[in-house]
Amino acid sequence: MKKLLSALLAVAMLAGVIPAMAGAAELPVMGRDEVVQYIEKVNDYWINNHKNDIGSAFWERGAYNAGNMEAYMLTGIESYRLYSQKWALANMWMGNRNTGDKSKWTWGYTGDVNSTGAMFGDWQTCFQTYIDLYNFDTVKDESKIARAREVMEYEMSKDNDDFWWWADGLFMVMPVMAKLYLVTDNELYLDKLYEYFTYAIELMYDGEEGIPTSGEPYKSSAKLSDGAQPSTADDFKHLFFRDAGYVFPRNPLPGELASTKNFWARGNGWVFAALAKILQDTPDNWEHRPLFLKIYTDFAAAIRDCQKVDGQGRGFWTQSMLAHSYSCSDDNPQGYETSGTAFFTYGFLWGINSGILPEADYIDCALRGWKYLTEVAIQPDGKVGYVQWVGGEAGKAAVYDNTQDFAVGATLLAGCEMARYSGGMVGSFYPYLQKRTVATVSMKLGSPYVYSNNKVDEIEAAPYAENGRTYVPVRAIAEALGATVDYDGATQNITVTKKDRTVVMTIGSTDYTVNGEAKTMDAMPAVVNERTLVPLRAVSEALGKVVYWNGDRQIVSVGQKENLFYPCEAGMLDMLDGILTTGQIPTWESADKGFVDYVAELHDPAAFSPVAASTDCEPEAFNCIEMAFDKDPSTRYANDTVGTTATFDFGEVKTVAKLGLYFWMYNERSTSFSVEISSDGVNFTKVCDGATAKGVQVNVLDIGADARYIRLTNRGNDSDRANWFNLLEIVGYGPDTAVETTVK
Repeated sequence: MKKLLSALLAVAMLAGVIPAMAGAAELPVMGRDEVVQYIEKVNDYWINNHKNDIGSAFWERGAYNAGNMEAYMLTGIESYRLYSQKWALANMWMGNRNTGDKSKWTWGYTGDVNSTGAMFGDWQTCFQTYIDLYNFDTVKDESKIARAREVMEYEMSKDNDDFWWWADGLFMVMPVMAKLYLVTDNELYLDKLYEYFTYAIELMYDGEEGIPTSGEPYKSSAKLSDGAQPSTADDFKHLFFRDAGYVFPRNPLPGELASTKNFWARGNGWVFAALAKILQDTPDNWEHRPLFLKIYTDFAAAIRDCQKVDGQGRGFWTQSMLAHSYSCSDDNPQGYETSGTAFFTYGFLWGINSGILPEADYIDCALRGWKYLTEVAIQPDGKVGYVQWVGGEAGKAAVYDNTQDFAVGATLLAGCEMARYSGGMVGSFYPYLQKRTVATVSMKLGSPYVYSNNKVDEIEAAPYAENGRTYVPVRAIAEALGATVDYDGATQNITVTKKDRTVVMTIGSTDYTVNGEAKTMDAMPAVVNERTLVPLRAVSEALGKVVYWNGDRQIVSVGQKENLFYPCEAGMLDMLDGILTTGQIPTWESADKGFVDYVAELHDPAAFSPVAASTDCEPEAFNCIEMAFDKDPSTRYANDTVGTTATFDFGEVKTVAKLGLYFWMYNERSTSFSVEISSDGVNFTKVCDGATAKGVQVNVLDIGADARYIRLTNRGNDSDRANWFNLLEIVGYGPDTAVETTVK
């Protein structure tokens, strides 16, 4: 049979186009190292050409940064994270910047950052990256997600369900809502995600769950536009129209193609990638998850069947998915288009890696897509070409040299999933584990450590197994999940409270209640060494969480997933096992890509930066305090009030041999300041009243003490703008530093 298929393919190649057939070929799989080389080539090209053009918080750069974050998590290259952080800082952790009367906020199209369009999804894409950056922090800075929460929670307070009226919007916002659910544990994010998605599919999805087969019934406020037709049950395409204005036969293709439904590839790519992203983050026990899974799998089969393959076996999707002859030209006779192809390739590879899509049915389609990206789209210098211009429909043929930020992001997403498929998650870097363990608490039987929210804590009673049941310290589990625990010695009742859920258990009894409802578990809570331990599964499920158990490693994680790691992520399981065994967070080597021109003192191996900061003044709008420790001396923190303070947090007590301060306009000003240090953030000791020397970039002063916090006070400068304090970078140095002291 395989020989017959190969012969059929050879004949088809002579005709110039191969019809896509799942499982019909055994394509070679590119090695992981080569895949990573492509990821770095693409991302390095983009960043090197946009060092000083990091862009606004609108959807195009939002989509790029979503891909950049994935590249960071796969490679551990710190320069990638810093580039997205610089973008977030420059945009003040906001999308749309309207802070006026919320009752006037809208969600119609607008590209004006100061307009009333705060609820327009294209201004919310950036929140995906802001939330990721927030999650990477050990010391949480709520200001990073404050605007995201403000906008989304106001939006969810409204009765409307029609926020996602175009296909792209699903990628722009669905992942935001899933990520914010994980951060806040606010189930309203999931409820509204389902409500808004229901509207979107009824408006533009050509499938069973989508546009009704008659004008009624609709579950949401969606409805057919004038001139559009209901779906036909015996002709479902399981694809998305761009919006209500494209539902067949509105906006028909020209000429003889007018009878072909017009499904725009990039629009469908946005949706397919969005589904892959939210299925990663939504709980396995969520009541609406089956709907998203069904649409994702039906959608995958339909997309696969639309793939076009050229004479060299490279698979891609033309701009109009059912009309392969449309959007072609003399310069692009095949109709190559990269953005839709990259999103589809990402969605297929993620589905295979996660075990949702059968590998035998989809891997050839995915490998053909990757072959197109590496042999056609990605140019020798890393530029991503053949990208359709910004627009809302299939249009003129893409050209070789046209690139776009969002297509670079999509290519990075595809590359990262390809690397996981071809070699898994390997290396000692940590960021991807941070991603996979958001909103989980992990323990190991017999180990005194608990890992949650990027931190390791030691517990006084280790979890253990008895008679096939796992017992865990109730306080460690509950508090890591945001609950409180009270123990009544007289009644021996354990009360666990989380928001609107109260669980009451009793030592020595299998009976318990959840919000007053009587339940029974198959093991009793117990007291061990004066510590209360409870049956894991009972307390976890009572709190609405899912339990992951790995018998080989004796690891248990409570959170959202029954399978915390995919088969390709065994390296992450190894890393988690190491953390729970040793109590140590891993470190990793990160290549310095040279995107930022550091001065020598900031390159010192003994240097370390703060992880958080606060200030008692209102900084200059575009020069917030985080810019003083973003490892980029081209950005700065600025305020113009003498006597104000800024407090920097190293995250833990460190031996600070010296302190480096890098000020703006160092050739023209002498800036005066005082420095205080503290280990607890309450009691501060002054160690310096100093001033910078003109012409010295990094002013280094001796500290010689253990400290976690550094407090700087603005004493002004000697220029005609004497009140200003403009700090480019602050850095601590350990005892092995080689830098020389310059401030006495």
